[in-house]
Amino acid sequence: MTYRLLFIALLISVLPSCTHEFSLTEVDAERKIVLFCMPSTLGDTTLIQVARSRVIHNQGTNTDSKPFLVFRLNGEEKEIYYTEVSTGLLPARSYYVVGKLEEDDQISMEVSYPDLPVAKSQTVIPQAFPLDKSEVVLTDGEYGRKIQFRIAFTDPAGAEDYYGMRVIKKASTAFLQPENSDSDTIKYTSVDLNLDNEPLFSEKTGFDDIFDISKEYYRNLYIWDDSKINGKSYTLKVDTYYDAGYEDEEQKETIEFKIYLYKLSKEMYTYLKSLNRINNNDLGGYGLAPIRSHYTNVENGIGLLGGCNVYESEWISNPKE
Repeated sequence: MTYRLLFIALLISVLPSCTHEFSLTEVDAERKIVLFCMPSTLGDTTLIQVARSRVIHNQGTNTDSKPFLVFRLNGEEKEIYYTEVSTGLLPARSYYVVGKLEEDDQISMEVSYPDLPVAKSQTVIPQAFPLDKSEVVLTDGEYGRKIQFRIAFTDPAGAEDYYGMRVIKKASTAFLQPENSDSDTIKYTSVDLNLDNEPLFSEKTGFDDIFDISKEYYRNLYIWDDSKINGKSYTLKVDTYYDAGYEDEEQKETIEFKIYLYKLSKEMYTYLKSLNRINNNDLGGYGLAPIRSHYTNVENGIGLLGGCNVYESEWISNPKE
């Protein structure tokens, strides 16, 4: 159950928290509804976060009125729940819908406050990630041994498709003496993957190529589209340093990996791409490139309603020498 919370944690970290008001610094900006929701096939709970933006230059008072939400699944309105306090799955002051989602599900939402226009958005749950085979192998790197993740898949022809990948590392430390067993620990971290030898990620253009600027992916969620591989079978290869774990007379550490593969809706892919561009826009801070803004697909509002289909592997043992 704990590792399933990692996906919820990713959603909360990737999407700005909506439990507080957002600030719009433009002088002529108006208050807007803020909606973030990422329906997926993983689990049976869909998190919804809603707020109102706050205009810095607006001297009016803020009201505490509650929003009115409508969540429709394939045209049928679903019950929306609310939690005031944080739970194992949900942050405090958030809304949620219960029910398993499947590929091709159509989702639409409406959010309204008494003093603001109704915000609307819609998305679809994409078809499953077209995985053929996945492998985790030991290979030789420039500075020693490395772990390579190989993802073989076949992209459907005749359509625009959007993908993502994230790897979670679990380090389990067990104390061998019975009197110390209460000190056993498990640590989860997202893996920072080396993309230099993967053509889907490593191509640089413009200023990035001139100044040898490496692209970083927010929260180690690596995304790509099928523009280079449309309708083809392909094996993606990315790697990280090899951590063998350790064992001595007192304790033993074992390493395992879990692979998440995402088929993203166009809305979610576009939002994540804009987020990456903002985080990588170092030149914009020096006036050498335009300052980019977040993508939104919320009519009369700000934020994202974007679906994804998630493949989750079993825990994979660390390769041995």
